Amino acid sequence: MLSASSGYGRWAPYVWLNGEVVRAEQARVSVFDRGLLLGDGVYETLRVHRGRLFRWKDHRDRLVRSLSAARIELTFSPDTLEGAVGACLAANRLQEARLRLTITRGEGDPGFDMMPGASPNTMIAASPWQPLPEERTRAGVSAILATLRQTGRDSLDPALKSISRIHLVLARLEASQRGAVEAILLGSDGLVREGTASNVFLVRRGALRTPSVDCGILEGVTRAAVMEVAAAANIACEEGRILPGELASADEIFFTNTSWGALPVALLDGNRVGAGSAGPMALELGRGLAELVERECTP
Repeated sequence: MLSASSGYGRWAPYVWLNGEVVRAEQARVSVFDRGLLLGDGVYETLRVHRGRLFRWKDHRDRLVRSLSAARIELTFSPDTLEGAVGACLAANRLQEARLRLTITRGEGDPGFDMMPGASPNTMIAASPWQPLPEERTRAGVSAILATLRQTGRDSLDPALKSISRIHLVLARLEASQRGAVEAILLGSDGLVREGTASNVFLVRRGALRTPSVDCGILEGVTRAAVMEVAAAANIACEEGRILPGELASADEIFFTNTSWGALPVALLDGNRVGAGSAGPMALELGRGLAELVERECTP
């Protein structure tokens, strides 16, 4: 199984910050920035393959929804960010990369109010793409059900991709302390929601299922892509309400996100999932996702 210490590698040396490409060690954001002080901002994580963004429009549209929900107003069009991404990639000479695009509300006063004249800070950082080794994917990873619960749509809606993620950090720390790679969070109603950085799918008796968006989850771009791959393979996917017991009796469980693709789960809370290694549907959908990325990003 994949070890809990697996990471994403190192950041590239150049970043894009508020309209300029600068060396990372020279990039400066105020210590009074509300993103730092209050977690007041939004972000996106993107995949670059062959120098092209995978599903940029979907990420851009979700970013716009997050900005609207957070009531952060940009001084420029979000459409210009595609060029900013290109500039960051060119400076770092990257064709294969993982990108983090972060927008904060800007500087704030010692309380909750904005500083007069403050405007949002926008930053783009890249790291060279490091796919998970195939042998590790086939072995599967260990996961837990977190003791912390996911926030509800009536508080901090998970559909808003906010940088306020301390509860998810704590859930991931719990997973790490228990030797796991990812933690699955339930909602206050006891239903399955999502991972700390991933959407969740399960397979039982040949049926593919995942929590529905209206349960209160992030509408993952990779989640949607995997569902497209499943549909193309004539695999029906049911979105709905999932109880924790359904995870315990699942034949397969896998996570999806930009960095992992489709990542199978071998152990849940120390108990084997299915055969205790990657299941056939997770592997099939993972291959299909890789082929989709290749098709859409090949000139």
